[in-house]
Amino acid sequence: MSPGARRRGLLWRVLLCGFIAAPLLPATLWYCAKPLRILAPQADGVICRAAVCVEDPAQMRRAQRLQREAMAAVDHKLVAIKSPPLTIFCSTRKCYRSFGGGAERGATLFDLGVILPPGSWVPYIVEHEYIHMLQAQELGLMGRCLRPDWYIEGMAFSVSDPPAWDLPAYARPLVARYVAWERRTGRENVWREARRLNRFDP
Repeated sequence: MSPGARRRGLLWRVLLCGFIAAPLLPATLWYCAKPLRILAPQADGVICRAAVCVEDPAQMRRAQRLQREAMAAVDHKLVAIKSPPLTIFCSTRKCYRSFGGGAERGATLFDLGVILPPGSWVPYIVEHEYIHMLQAQELGLMGRCLRPDWYIEGMAFSVSDPPAWDLPAYARPLVARYVAWERRTGRENVWREARRLNRFDP
């Protein structure tokens, strides 16, 4: 067989494999890339009204109130979030894990939305995750990723103001660094000045 014929045969095999695999891609992504399930949360068993999703329909009003209050608090403390973040309030860890959650208290999935496990339905944790959404809004998703941890997590912990007993030990130096920086910068300038920071700033 000539080299040209072998190349054509290989090309046809690749095309055939691609044709067979293409219909399986959405299912593969659904099961392997769990955070992407936030793009179609109802397909994962939650009930949604506007930007609030709950596992337990009886908790819808409570979840909606938490979202409204967290958005108002972030608006008052920083700037307004332009639209309510899609937020999935899970009543079980199974639900939280199904969207890619782990052992953390909550998660912001790219700039797509927020997932909260049971036990994290408290105002300061919802605010914390919404501040991460606001960071993506003001700096861009890549911009948020390129800022230092003391800025990203320090801001979220500092501004959401959790009680001292619920501030993790790892977050304390980040908060101290952020608070000192904000004191010099002024809260009204935190977005402008953040654009001058980079991931490796000490």
